Amino acid sequence: MLRRGVIVWLLIGAAFVGLEAAGLTEGLTLPVPLIVALVLARALEHAEWARRHPRLVAAGVGAVCAALALVAGELGLQAADLSPRELTAVLLAAAGLAVLLSPAPVRAALLRPLGLDPGSPVHAVTAVAFALVLGSSVVLFVQLQGEPSVSIPFYLSDSVVSIVSDVALALAGVGAFLTRGAAATLARLDLRPLRLRHLGWALGIAVLFHVGVTVMEWTEGVVLPDLHALEDRFDYEFIGIPPLVGAALVSLAAGVGEEILFRGALQPRLGVVLTAALFASLHVQYQLPGILMIFGVGLGLGLLKQRTSTTFTAVVHVIYDLGAFLTDLYGG
Repeated sequence: MLRRGVIVWLLIGAAFVGLEAAGLTEGLTLPVPLIVALVLARALEHAEWARRHPRLVAAGVGAVCAALALVAGELGLQAADLSPRELTAVLLAAAGLAVLLSPAPVRAALLRPLGLDPGSPVHAVTAVAFALVLGSSVVLFVQLQGEPSVSIPFYLSDSVVSIVSDVALALAGVGAFLTRGAAATLARLDLRPLRLRHLGWALGIAVLFHVGVTVMEWTEGVVLPDLHALEDRFDYEFIGIPPLVGAALVSLAAGVGEEILFRGALQPRLGVVLTAALFASLHVQYQLPGILMIFGVGLGLGLLKQRTSTTFTAVVHVIYDLGAFLTDLYGG
C-alpha cells in the first residue's frame, strides 16, 4: 500500500504541475513541494528499513525539509514581489530551520513545544511548513502595508484550485493512500454525515459568529478608525460570473477546504491555539485587528470542532463566509 501510495501522490503532483504548465490553472503548483515532502516523510517513517536506521532517517528528513523550504519558499514568495534581499533572507531562515531539525536534541526542542513528535518525519515536515508559512506571512503582511486599494480578479477556476489544493494537502498530511484507506482517512479528518437538525444549529452558530465579528469591527471603527479604513482595501472582482455565484463559490471553497486542512488535518497535531494562529496568519490582506478577529474565529471553530466534527465546522464556515459576502454586496 505504501509503495502504491507514493506513486499515486507523485502522479497527482505531476498532474498539478502539468495543468498549470498547460495554462489551465494558476496556483495549483504551490502545494506540490509540501505534498511531496509529506509523502516522502511518511514513506521514511513507515518503511521497515527506516526503523533500523533512525539516524539515516533523520538526515533524510532534514534534506526533505530543506528542499521543501527552498522550493516552496521560491514558488510562494516570488508572487509577493519581494526584493531579492527580502526573498533571500526568508529562504535562508527557512532553510536554516530545516537543517536544524535534523539533529535529534534540537529537533526535540523545536517540535515538542508544538505538541509534535520529534521522532516523526511527518511531524518534522509539519514543523518546518508551520515556520515557513508564518515567516512568509509576516513578510507579505509588511509588504502589503504600502499597497493601495485594489480589486483582485476572481475566476471560476480559482475556487477549484483553492479547494483542491487544501484537500490534497490535508489528505497527504494524514497519509491517505499511504498508510490509511478511505474509511480511516475520513475518520482521521473527522468527516461525518450530518442530520438536518445539524444544519439549523450550524446556521445559528454562524449567525452568532457574524454578530460577534460585526461588534468587533464596529469597535475597531470607533477606537482605530484609520486602521479600520484599511481593512477592506482588497476585494474580489468576479470575472465571468455573477457576484452572488462568485460569493457562493469563494465561501464554499474556503469553508470546505480550509476546515478539512486546518481543523481536520492540523488541529489534532497542533492543537486549537496554534492551528488558529496559522489560520489567521494566512489572512494578511487585513490589518492586525482584522487578523486578530480571524484568530478569534479560528479559536471558535477549533473549540466547536472538538465538540462536533470537521463536517459541522465546514458548514458553519461556509455559512459565515457567505453571510459576510452578502453583507458586503447588499448591506452597504
